[in-house]
Amino acid sequence: MTSNVTVSGVSGVLKHGYYMAGTVGAWTITRAETGGWVLAATLTKTDAFRVSQRPLVFEAPHAHGVWTWPITSLQMTGASLTAVLGPKG
Repeated sequence: MTSNVTVSGVSGVLKHGYYMAGTVGAWTITRAETGGWVLAATLTKTDAFRVSQRPLVFEAPHAHGVWTWPITSLQMTGASLTAVLGPKG
């Protein structure tokens, strides 16, 4: 039996190194049946060049700092972003 784990927030950042590749508004990370993590978010701003570079990370602020996940694959359609995430850093 697997438990559904969901984490959500109101803003986040896509980064390529120290450079901002994009920003997101509302986002949700859920545990996939395969055991990985999937990010669904609403894009608010992107840098077309930076967001096409690798490696990319997703950073989400919280009350005590920032959570960081590596992005292993990314798909953008209009203002919707879906990404498969690696282990949280």
